[in-house]
Amino acid sequence: MKKTLLILITIGFVNLINSQTKLSATLKSATKVTEEGEGGLFFAGEKNVNYRFGQRITPHGDCVDVVNGYAFVTWYKGGMDKRNLMLSRKNLNVENSPWVTIEFPHKHVGQGGEILKGTGIRGDSHNTAAIGISTIDNTIHIIYDMHAYSRSSLPNDFFNYSVSKKNMAFVPDNEFTLEIFNAKRTYLKAGQDYERMTYPMIHRADDGSLIARYRKGGSGNGDILLAHYNGTSWSNNWIYHEGTLNLPNRNNMYGGERFLNGKFYSGFSIRYSTNNSTSTSNGYMLNSGLYYAYTNEIPKNISTQWFDVNDNSISLPIRNNIDPTKDPVQIGQPGDDFGTAAQPRSSNDPAWTVTENGAIHFVTRVDNINVHYYKKANEANFSKNAGGLIPNPSTRGELYSYKNHVFMVELIDGKVNIKTTLEGENNWEIIYTGQESKSYQHFDAFVENDKLYVYLMENTGNNTVGVGDKRPLYFQEFTLAETTIQQEPTPVLVIEAEDFTTASNDIVVGSNNSASGGRYIDSFRSNQFLEYNFNITDAGDYDIVLHVAVRNRDDSVMDIEVNDQFFENFLVVKTGDWNIYGENKIENVNLKQGENVIRLTQKRSLSSEPDKIEIFSKANLSTNSFNKNEINIYPNPSTGIFKLNTSVENIKYQLINLQGRVLQKGMVNNNKLDFSSFAKGMYLIRLNYESNRTLIKRILIE
Repeated sequence: MKKTLLILITIGFVNLINSQTKLSATLKSATKVTEEGEGGLFFAGEKNVNYRFGQRITPHGDCVDVVNGYAFVTWYKGGMDKRNLMLSRKNLNVENSPWVTIEFPHKHVGQGGEILKGTGIRGDSHNTAAIGISTIDNTIHIIYDMHAYSRSSLPNDFFNYSVSKKNMAFVPDNEFTLEIFNAKRTYLKAGQDYERMTYPMIHRADDGSLIARYRKGGSGNGDILLAHYNGTSWSNNWIYHEGTLNLPNRNNMYGGERFLNGKFYSGFSIRYSTNNSTSTSNGYMLNSGLYYAYTNEIPKNISTQWFDVNDNSISLPIRNNIDPTKDPVQIGQPGDDFGTAAQPRSSNDPAWTVTENGAIHFVTRVDNINVHYYKKANEANFSKNAGGLIPNPSTRGELYSYKNHVFMVELIDGKVNIKTTLEGENNWEIIYTGQESKSYQHFDAFVENDKLYVYLMENTGNNTVGVGDKRPLYFQEFTLAETTIQQEPTPVLVIEAEDFTTASNDIVVGSNNSASGGRYIDSFRSNQFLEYNFNITDAGDYDIVLHVAVRNRDDSVMDIEVNDQFFENFLVVKTGDWNIYGENKIENVNLKQGENVIRLTQKRSLSSEPDKIEIFSKANLSTNSFNKNEINIYPNPSTGIFKLNTSVENIKYQLINLQGRVLQKGMVNNNKLDFSSFAKGMYLIRLNYESNRTLIKRILIE
């Protein structure tokens, strides 16, 4: 396939750079929670024989709490012959302090309690262990090991609750033993019904009190109950979300709640009980919709006032789809917007957060596509995007915020990966990728102030019962910070990979929304080549950046020839996903004025998919550029009207998009430029006047 190369822009000096803020995540410490020879429980073996549902039980659920400089994590002891509930604590205020651990007599009961009943040995991944510390009386609360059990079936284990004695959460390490806990109970408050509970969580309010939440009932047919601990006792259970409705509206909430910035928020999807593999009442497989509500109070009872996304008052309990036209808290329907199947499938609950400025972000998956819904506080409607670098919530990472940044933790190829975007935007970038040799199986995370804590299980690679069911646990502490960075220079030239001048006969151009311009080179195979002819205005040294997706191979290499300069066996970075195009820089390549040639030859079969080539000038700004005091563009950002504060006359302008295309040009009149007809976003403006004096500046239309 041969195409005429489109030269997008031939500016020879675009090194004027502005500063912006960027979120950074710095690994401060990484410690091992479990001792040598011990590990957390993992359900090794065969599904439906050795475990039901999933293999994950540690770490899982609401299993981390960090408060007053102490980290607390819950886990189950591996392997299946052990299964004890465990609690570990570390004093983060003291450098190199050890993890101290309490082993409880309670053991994971297994699917339906069958291990206790002697009817089987299957583990159940639903039976998470939630922890919360009340700072009113410094007590430790753990709710654990339950999956809709009845009292008649498991009279001593249908609901499991362990609470410490008062003022024991922060005792010295040598006093942190089982003796600080009261005996296990099957209730929070005597006289309340705790049968058929699942998915416990414990949330701490700013005053140190706690909110417990759990589902009562089953998948597609359950209610969400809350209870409040005031430092002395637990309240009655009260219903927040009612799903045990008449068919076809019967459903269950999948999601959770959090205290953020002085408010209590709820974000979730719902699952209808009528959904199955062959029929559905609503057109969706498993979970559907995105829902949001909040209260300005600590929710102590059903009388607490709640609000929807438009700040309208709503009454409790929340009931979904009794009248589909009046669903009170739905903010989006990803299945309608991005579904590709006849019955769009979402199997996980959404990840979500609200920033301190009130921006709302949701990330979920539909038909194996990552989708992102977001809006700033002052915006009426949600924007939505799919694909690209949007994180994958099925890794069980949550969305978090730090100042005006939103971020999420993922595991990619067994390594911790942190992606971030500014609030109200969808410009995700990777700011951290783990470099350690260990590979991790899964994780849970927790954020407090400027710290991110990631609690991980190592992937030992052994799935044998009795060996692979005991895996080491680790805890990583990151420091979050907002730093001022120099914005990347704009390329003088962007060449789309599909715009080759000549190439092998069997080159295939593919389509992908994640690719620049929506197209890329598909399945670039061994000994295939791509050649590009392009023009450069000014001779000199340039950096050439190849954007290439490499999912599987660590040894993807190309031979790259630029004019008469040869770069043999150039290693292309592995991105771990065909939807992620990594940057591969060749620095200080000499290009001549006029026509140049780049030739790419693939050396490893099916190991890369090129997207585009960017060329950056190494030259400084021309000495004929404007003096910085001669001209100022304001306001920036603006709604599209920009003014120039300058005495310079006869200025020519060009408005250029970030792909290098000139969108509009002309003369500046009355020191004013009107770009209000253009879409919101970032642009370049290039100003010229006598003696070819030039200024290039980024502007933002909002």
